[in-house]
This record gives sequence, C-alpha cells and structure tokens, in this order.
Amino acid sequence: MSFDFDTVIDRRNTFAAKWDFSMAAHGQDAPTALFEGEGPAPISMSVADMEFAAPPCVTAAMKARIDHGILGYTAESDAYREAVLCWQLERHHWAIAPDWVLTHRGVLPSLFLTIRRFIPQGSRIVLQTPAFPPFFDAISVNNCEVVTNELTFHGGRYEIDLDSFEDACADPAVRLFILCNPHNPVGRCFTADELTRMAEICLRHDVMIFADEIHGDLIMPGHRLVPFLSVAGEATAKTIQASGLSKTMNLAGLHLSNVIIPDKTLREAYAEGSLHDGNWGLNPVSKAGLMAGFRDGGPWLDALLAYVSGNMALVRDFCAERLPEFQPIAIEGTYLQWIDMRGAGLGEDVLIERILSRARIRLEAGSAFGPGGTGFARMNVACPRAVVQDAMERLERAVRANA
Repeated sequence: MSFDFDTVIDRRNTFAAKWDFSMAAHGQDAPTALFEGEGPAPISMSVADMEFAAPPCVTAAMKARIDHGILGYTAESDAYREAVLCWQLERHHWAIAPDWVLTHRGVLPSLFLTIRRFIPQGSRIVLQTPAFPPFFDAISVNNCEVVTNELTFHGGRYEIDLDSFEDACADPAVRLFILCNPHNPVGRCFTADELTRMAEICLRHDVMIFADEIHGDLIMPGHRLVPFLSVAGEATAKTIQASGLSKTMNLAGLHLSNVIIPDKTLREAYAEGSLHDGNWGLNPVSKAGLMAGFRDGGPWLDALLAYVSGNMALVRDFCAERLPEFQPIAIEGTYLQWIDMRGAGLGEDVLIERILSRARIRLEAGSAFGPGGTGFARMNVACPRAVVQDAMERLERAVRANA
C-alpha cells in the first residue's frame, strides 16, 4: 500500500497556528518579516504538527460520521478503549487493562489538570532540559517552580545525569517529575534501565510522575519506545501517562488524547478533577477518526516513519557535505530534528534572525527550551522532501551570506 507524502499542501488561510498565527510559537509575536517584502515563499518548520494529510482511514471514518448527520453528545465506550488497548499491544508490546484508559482534550490540558489537582501551589517540579516550552508555562501558571535536571550532551548524544536527578528529587519541595519520552526536543528514547532508575528515584523520594508519551509512536528505525508504565514497578501507583494520535497521525486539532492510570485511587481522583473542570464526553467526529487510526492506521504510520527517516538522513547528509557548521543530532524518536548550530559562530540571535529574514524559514530557537538549549534549533522535518531540500539550501545561503 502506498501513501502520498510528497504533495505540498498550502495551509495558509486555514487558521493553522503554524502558519496564520503563531509562526513564532509559545506566545511570541509572529515574525511579520517572514511574509513581508520580496523573496521565496516562507517555510514554517516550527510548531510540532505535520505538513501531511491525515491517514485515509481516519478521514474516511470522520466523513462517514459526519454523513450520519447527527453529531450530538457522545460518550466514551468499550470499543474505543479496546482500540487503544490493541494499538498499545501491537505497536509497543504493552498490555494494559480497559479501565486504565481515560480521555482528555490533549496532553497539555491533562498536565495542567494533574498539577492543579495533585500538586500544591508553591511546590517544585522537575524538568529535564532542554524541555518543551509549554511545560514551563504549565508550571508557572499553576504557581509552582521549575527545577531543572539538564541532560548531558556527550559525543553527539544526550544522557541523563542520574545523580543530579536524584539530588533534585530529594528536595522535599519537589512533588512532580514531568517525563517526556521520546524527549522533545533532543529526540532520545530512554532505555528500560534509564526509566527504571528514574522510577526508583521518584519512588524513594515520594515524587509523582507525569509521563508524556505523545510522540511515542514516532520511533525511528532501529529504536523502540519503552512505555514508562511498563517498567515503573511500585512507582506505577503515582504515575499518570498521557498519549494519543495527535502527533502520530497529525490530528492535534481534534483535541482528543488518552490518559492511562493503572492505580484505581489515582485514576478516580483524576477523573473527579476532570469532571470538576467540566470535561465530559467526546467529540463524535474526533472519536470516529481516532478509533479508525488505532484500528487501521498502522500501515500509514510505517510508511510515514520511513519517509521522515529519509528526511532526517537528507538533513544529516546535507550538513556533512555542504553545511558542516550545523551538526544534526541523531534522533531516535519524534519528527523534530535538533541541530547544534554553534559552529556557525554567529550567536543564536543573529543566526535565527538571519534565517528568518534571509532564508524566510521559521525554526524554534534553542534558547526557548531552557538550560542547555542555547545555540541549538529545532526543525520540524515532517513535510514533503522537496520542502526539506529547499530549506537546507536556503539555510546554506543564509549562513554563507556576508553579515
């Protein structure tokens, strides 16, 4: 079965956050210079959604649901939970029970709910930096404080400083650890040993875990996701896992994610908090689309992963041959290429401005990801290969241009 990932789809004027609004994501002003004046058409490689149409099985199921004509209040169901169970078992060899599965409007809303419901104001929360910028927002908005456990970068690979992690968790004010696996933005898929050791540390210091595995299906060839809950041991009783198909199949706008909580007491407390927030029921079209994705989307995902891996190889080879100032980090999971740009010797502000104004490309500046991010950039390569090739050629010209 073949799928089309080469067609360029114009998303402008569709109210896409990536194009029409927040070309500079996370609350920054949109860089109007990207659209003003003469030059090539702008390319947004920032916000983490894809430039590919959703799988045909998903769009067909949603169309069929709309054609039914009645889009009234819609409940969760055993059929939906069964689809989630089968997907986790097939893709990740992880057996879960149906009653572990709750739903929410997205991973970030479920993180906000977790902090509000379980973490007292004034507490401290551990992040492994560089970290997804909205994690910082979730902590500050809920009147808590960030504690950073900066990932160490050696030989082109990121690793966890477990001694520093334990020191952070040993602080009595630390009440929560936000795990991101695969890690956004550095692309690590943490090993079973790493995850087990983090679980043991959190258990030892009575630290709750929120495991964000929203990119968990986007695993590059030769790597695998180890679901945190599959190795968490006794820490399972204090773990909330969030996942879904929003990244996997480019369905973020459907606002439907899964929350997996094995512990009955924790699950009931989460469900009560969700109800108090006014969350009940599912969007009928979203539910139909995700059920189809879980049931029938595997072949499309396999094709996607091969295509994105090819895009990452293009970036890697281009830099090696023509742009050695940039060092792409080997990505194990996600479609987000993390690039060390310090070799350009221009400073992050100058380089990012040059990329915006001359190459007319929007990347995510590494400094937005906190300690350890400055001098890097995040590039979303989930787009047609011709766009990636064009972007790399523009980057080369921008770096080579006279200041």
